[in-house]
Amino acid sequence: MSTSLDVSLFWVAFWCYLFGFLVFSLWLALRKPLLTKLGSALYVLGFIPQTVGFVLRWINTGHFPMSNMYEYLAVMSWMAVLSFGILTYRYRNWVISSLITPIVVMLMVSASLLPKEPSMQLMPALKSNWLVIHVSLAAIGAGAFAVGAAVSLILLLFGRDKEEMTATIKHNLKAPLLSLAIIPAVLLIVGGNSGLFAKHSHMVLFGQESAAIGGALMLLGMYLPLAGFVWARLTRGTSAAEHRYWASLGFLGLFLGALIAGLLLKNGFASITSESPLRIFEFFGLTFVCGSIMAFVLHALFGFGAFPARLKIDSKLLDEVNYRAVTLGYPLYTLGALFAGAIWAESAWGSFWSWDPKEVGALIIWLFYSAFLHARYNRGWSGSRTAILSLTGFAMMMLSFFGNYFFGGLHAYG
Repeated sequence: MSTSLDVSLFWVAFWCYLFGFLVFSLWLALRKPLLTKLGSALYVLGFIPQTVGFVLRWINTGHFPMSNMYEYLAVMSWMAVLSFGILTYRYRNWVISSLITPIVVMLMVSASLLPKEPSMQLMPALKSNWLVIHVSLAAIGAGAFAVGAAVSLILLLFGRDKEEMTATIKHNLKAPLLSLAIIPAVLLIVGGNSGLFAKHSHMVLFGQESAAIGGALMLLGMYLPLAGFVWARLTRGTSAAEHRYWASLGFLGLFLGALIAGLLLKNGFASITSESPLRIFEFFGLTFVCGSIMAFVLHALFGFGAFPARLKIDSKLLDEVNYRAVTLGYPLYTLGALFAGAIWAESAWGSFWSWDPKEVGALIIWLFYSAFLHARYNRGWSGSRTAILSLTGFAMMMLSFFGNYFFGGLHAYG
């Protein structure tokens, strides 16, 4: 089957963004002005074909191309690139600009894992002008939230005073090892040997079906939501700076772990149990294993050496960018995901509210970001507090987005 032109243009943009990210990473180490010009040029060269590909897909299908998850993520990445350009022009700060590029690459990688075949004939529920308003505004708002999460992660990792940064990078691995390695290892051994969830699993890893490993990953996946509380308990004696450092590293590791788990599933190296009601925990467990490995790799890159100290990032500027990104995304997400979504639902399914998993997820996310703005306006929260909120909101949004694969519902066509 030949690749359509719009998908080919997506791959052109993908490689431009990837090489642009690598160029900006080199700039962080070398600080050569030529690299910022080359990196910016690559992002412009990627943005143009991505935009053209979106328009071509619209023309070829005869409808607004926002009918599946690949198209939604592609628009999120497009918004992230647009935000990259706006922030570069507004603040003239290449450090912030270069540290936004990884979120663009992550969104493009996520989109590349999904089926790209266009829907030439929409199902009846999707044949509405509200599709354009609902999905496009929600995707653009989510893209703004993604940018806020990216700068929040950088703020928590590196946005501190020099003395505080020096205290943070102590190479003390005792607590992280306990929370990220020893406890999960025990759960894997117990889950695999006890067969507690083996009867619910037919997981395939590298061509071999292993109910024991699948059951163990289920148990580890159930532990994942509790891991943050366990980590906080085990690191009580460390400084606030170390708390933020390890929490940020763990979040980024899990995000990368989810992408790696997606790549394994996409390329057939792993397969979760499709008929099991507990299959989401298989995915969570696989993500935990991959994410824990990535967290230690990232610590080796960020924690050992002078790289963090070389960034010289202004915490107040990062906090402002996070706030601006959320205030941009909030009204767009409100209008798109909630109001337009409710009107479209009434038109398509005869009810403004159906307790669909995606509807509930959108409401929870909206309430969470409402609480973010309330804490900022009325409680005076800023810095690491709002950065943690921004990261949590983005994680909730991505869980709701990929929830189609696990929870079904009226949005399962995506």
